[in-house]
Amino acid sequence: MSDTYPPPIDPDDPVGAPYWSPIPQQPVSYPPVPGAPPPVSTGYAPVPAGYEPVPAGYAPVPAGYAPAPAGYAPAPIASPLTEGAMPDGERTYPQMLRGPRRRWWRPLLSLLLAGVIAIAAQVLAVIPFLAFGLIATGGRDYPQWLEREFTKLASMQIDAAGFFYTNLGLIALIPAAGLSIWAVHHIRPKFVSSVAGGFRWRWLLRCLIVVVPVWVLYIGSNLLLEQPANSDRPAEWVLLLVLVVVMTPFQAAGEEYFFRGWILQNVGSWFPRPVLSLIGGTIVSVVAFSAAHGSPDPWILASLAIFALSCCLLTWRTGGLEAAIAVHAVNNIAAFFAVISFGGWDQAFIGADSKGSPGQFAVDAAVQVVAFALLWWQAGRAKIVTTYRPAGPGAATAPALPVAN
Repeated sequence: MSDTYPPPIDPDDPVGAPYWSPIPQQPVSYPPVPGAPPPVSTGYAPVPAGYEPVPAGYAPVPAGYAPAPAGYAPAPIASPLTEGAMPDGERTYPQMLRGPRRRWWRPLLSLLLAGVIAIAAQVLAVIPFLAFGLIATGGRDYPQWLEREFTKLASMQIDAAGFFYTNLGLIALIPAAGLSIWAVHHIRPKFVSSVAGGFRWRWLLRCLIVVVPVWVLYIGSNLLLEQPANSDRPAEWVLLLVLVVVMTPFQAAGEEYFFRGWILQNVGSWFPRPVLSLIGGTIVSVVAFSAAHGSPDPWILASLAIFALSCCLLTWRTGGLEAAIAVHAVNNIAAFFAVISFGGWDQAFIGADSKGSPGQFAVDAAVQVVAFALLWWQAGRAKIVTTYRPAGPGAATAPALPVAN
């Protein structure tokens, strides 16, 4: 026995070594098996230059998966606020809000929010109105000017300042409609403009080219057949013309976004069948638009109803608000230009004392029918997209609200 402890290990006899002693391991080679895959390397290759480390919390890519192509971002994580808000099938304009997350109470909540936004906008519109008064008066007798203006507004005696303030309030209906639908239904405001998801400017231009000649002939024939009772221009006629050009297109758009866009989509979401959505939304739109002008005269109400009915059908037929906005804007601009240039400004606004006649109703209805027929025809020629269609298999779960990065 060796005098040392532990005893040395004989390299030629490792089996005889004590059980606790380290045994040197000799590499063993085996013959390759035919058809077997190449051996897997036991080491990791160095990370190529330019690669970023995997973010914390991400699972490693499973074996056999190819790396993501350059430029690909990770898919957005679905959440209860964004998942499934958009329609999961083809929808007409009045049914744009009938997605998987539709609830019967959402239109009511959207109406409440739209009212809050519109009232807040009316309050904020006082600020530019006050600034308008300061510029117009130069600061002289400013309190008296304010008192006169609010008295005129209450009695529908609209001058340049009142026209400015009234237009601001109607323009505010655009964000009121879009934001209320976005916040409550989780559908982006661009789908209030059209089923294509945005305002189609080229289609609007085409509509204007069609309807402008119709209203030029309409206003021109009216001026030839019947002169306005008051032939005097308003004192601020130059400023009024500027306001008409700058603000009236947006004022007309504001009315269309609410009375056609918001009403058709919210009321239409209550009906499962597209035809019922169109009928229900159109009835509410016609009644609300006619009543909002404040005239009890049956011929005035009938003219407003024909106008609203035409705009509702155009919105449904073209899948968006562009055609209705074109008709509304051209009608208002032409009417305002006529009464400012040739007299009759005090009768330009519909109120409780406005009176109509069967003859005027017949002419208004004829003009609406002609414009409606021409735009319907042009929509077919232009192959306008009239229904919403999901982009692909994942469209039903695509986020309807922007996800913060």
